Amino acid sequence: MGYLVRLILAVSTTVLAGCSTLGTREISSAELASLTPPATVSAEETKEDRQYPVLYGTTRAPLGDGTYSDQRDVQVHYGKVMVKIPKGHVTGSLGKKAIWPWRSDTRLSVQEINPLRSQDDFVGLMQSSLSNIRQTQSDYVVVFIHGFNNSFNDAAIRAAQIGADLDVPENNMMFFSWAARSSIDQYTVDEATVDASEIYLRTFLQSVIQGAGTRQVHVIAHSMGNRALLRTIVASLENASAAQHMQFGQIILAAADVDRDLFAQLGPNYLKVAQRTTVYLSPYDYAVHASGLVHAYPRVGCGDVPQVMIKGIDNVVSFIPDDIPAHAYFAEALPLLVDIKNLIRRNTPERPAPLWNYNNGFWTIGEAVPGALANRMRCKTQTTLHVNAG
Repeated sequence: MGYLVRLILAVSTTVLAGCSTLGTREISSAELASLTPPATVSAEETKEDRQYPVLYGTTRAPLGDGTYSDQRDVQVHYGKVMVKIPKGHVTGSLGKKAIWPWRSDTRLSVQEINPLRSQDDFVGLMQSSLSNIRQTQSDYVVVFIHGFNNSFNDAAIRAAQIGADLDVPENNMMFFSWAARSSIDQYTVDEATVDASEIYLRTFLQSVIQGAGTRQVHVIAHSMGNRALLRTIVASLENASAAQHMQFGQIILAAADVDRDLFAQLGPNYLKVAQRTTVYLSPYDYAVHASGLVHAYPRVGCGDVPQVMIKGIDNVVSFIPDDIPAHAYFAEALPLLVDIKNLIRRNTPERPAPLWNYNNGFWTIGEAVPGALANRMRCKTQTTLHVNAG
């Protein structure tokens, strides 16, 4: 009820001010957030099957059966995927295969892939489908960019899981699938491919922004997908016209497989294109830790304190224990899903103590504990690079 009272008072103040000779008073974004109840994420299992639509852009070469390969193409293909969210789906989970005959299979699965003929068709689909569901809380779209070792179906399923768990309205969730090889031993191949994907990601994001109209576009980049996004943002700022149109709401950088020094140099560019940028990292992330060993230098997404602190960019260190390789915690841990949902809905995090703590300029969730979990800690940040982007 407190939120309702504050909302009425704020609206009344604005209306009355408009009737006076003093003019109107704009409500700040911080005030608007305080008037909006904090978002929550349900931990209950789904009660019935659901078909969740996700729009996509991909640089994967199409196959004859309407699916996509792990081979690169030299253009962006657009379309829409229907993903089954089965009865019994647990928030933060991609599901499990039924071991016993009397148990249900709770794995999310791609049911249908509907390619579109052109970029114009994609923009038209966005404009027609989004306009039918436009509401205050639906005034946004979300784009997910996956990491290495992901097939097209893997990316579609993860995007659908994130979208469904965050209550992103149908057709408002999207993903960009660069041609990652769905094999863990193809890491260096994926590095070359993600570098070659920057121009196509830029094209896709421009398409999304065009189709979204006045809606905010939020971006969640995971793992190696952060490299394509970083390069895309930097390249867009080299062109004044492109930079003017490449604007976002929230940019979420999760488990970023990006060189620490490179991020210190280029990361401040996010401040020019996003309302807020948040880096999520974890000391338990085996995948990003392995990348650090391969490259011999620290990566942004693995550490017990931030690897890089750029003034104006938020850092969240997650000490929430996760199953090995502990690389998808941002999409699987309920408190982090709640955090991302509040950022998307309110541009304001909801991080209550004692689970959350703010010290030395960054946030932590959970706490490092001795024993077995301490032995699982892969990354201990040696030094933090401080960047004053101002």
